[in-house]
Amino acid sequence: MPIKMKELPISERPYEKLELYGEEKLSNSELLAIIIKTGTKKDTAVTLAQKVLELRKRRGTKTVAKYITKRINENSWDWKSKSNTIKSSM
Repeated sequence: MPIKMKELPISERPYEKLELYGEEKLSNSELLAIIIKTGTKKDTAVTLAQKVLELRKRRGTKTVAKYITKRINENSWDWKSKSNTIKSSM
């Protein structure tokens, strides 16, 4: 079972880290995790963001859009409304 954000030290949670240190201290995956807001039963928002960014790096933005759409259609992600936000942030 993956670790939950609530189980992380406050200094490692994206929202809290943003408030404490500012956006300059956050990684791209942490910034995207803030946009995503929620994870799934399997992954935290940060883990999902890391997967999206890695996929973008390897295969490009169009592949990310297809990946997100596929996961939403499979109901693997509970945040269908976030898909356009994620796609547009790429």
